[in-house]
Amino acid sequence: MPQHGYIAAMRRSTLWRILAIVLVIGIALYTAYWWIAAGKIEEAAAQWRDAVRAQKLDVSWQAMRVTGYPFAFRLELTQAAVKNSATLPVVALQTPVLSATIRPWDFGAAWFDAPDGLAVAVGPDTLPIAKIAAERGSGAAARGADGRIALWLSLHQAKADAGLTVSAGALQVWAILPGKAPPTHQEAGLAVAALLQDLTPPLAPPGLKNTVDAIGFGVTLKGALPPGNLAQAAAKWRDDGGTLELDHLDLHWDNLRVMASGTMALDNELQPVGALSVAVAGFDQLLNVLVSTGRVKPSDARVARLALAFMAKPGPDGRAEIATSLSIQNGQMFFGPARLGPAPRIDW
Repeated sequence: MPQHGYIAAMRRSTLWRILAIVLVIGIALYTAYWWIAAGKIEEAAAQWRDAVRAQKLDVSWQAMRVTGYPFAFRLELTQAAVKNSATLPVVALQTPVLSATIRPWDFGAAWFDAPDGLAVAVGPDTLPIAKIAAERGSGAAARGADGRIALWLSLHQAKADAGLTVSAGALQVWAILPGKAPPTHQEAGLAVAALLQDLTPPLAPPGLKNTVDAIGFGVTLKGALPPGNLAQAAAKWRDDGGTLELDHLDLHWDNLRVMASGTMALDNELQPVGALSVAVAGFDQLLNVLVSTGRVKPSDARVARLALAFMAKPGPDGRAEIATSLSIQNGQMFFGPARLGPAPRIDW
């Protein structure tokens, strides 16, 4: 081999040895960092558990460990329980396994998982007011650069019992918490959205099947809701021009489909007022339900059916669809020109 070729090969060999040494040192340093950080996470969890007892928040678990090396820190708790005695009524959560995961390169986001299910009880231990259970739960939380916090929760095969039982094949909830109070009533504050699939209500109206295929909605609170007594806070929010924006509502139930969006507010008696744009497919079935539940008189339904039939047009799926309004004013609800009856009242 020529001398210059030998020298080049030696240089390449030396370079690869240096790179290998650097890689080994880097892996060793990262491993040490990971294990030190894992120990700190365990210490922080135990310190937090002890610190929140002064706030009447009782947190316990049977065992704790940190896993996920090398690309995550996953804090796993077995037989975890949380009881908040500072709220009225008391709220308690129990789950066989609960994990919280963060990435080493992003401490601003965390993922949660309860793979073996969870149970929530509201009220006294001996006689809860309500119970919520799910076969599996998961969620996430992330803080943005502007201070906003995004939350997500998913429950599978969920069931709620508060005297009446409601179940859902899947429940997903999203929420965005603002980093600071909106300065004006035109600025968005709290935003919440939810989607329920295969929802089984305690009682289905005659003419509809027992299971709601899907119902989803999204709402945004415009303006800041001040702290304090709920009725007083709502009045202040109303006086400042606050509104509730229904970004979307989509209901699929049997042959009935309802889509809506619009703006709601509170009147001088803190009762809802507003108008929504509504599109309804299967409106004849909806009228039958309203009559069977006593919300609309049969004579009013006949008049409404004739009026709505003239307004119907083919929708995206070819079915007859009505695009009209749903308004609430002076304590009454109106579906287009048809009066549906008294609006539900809010008991503050």
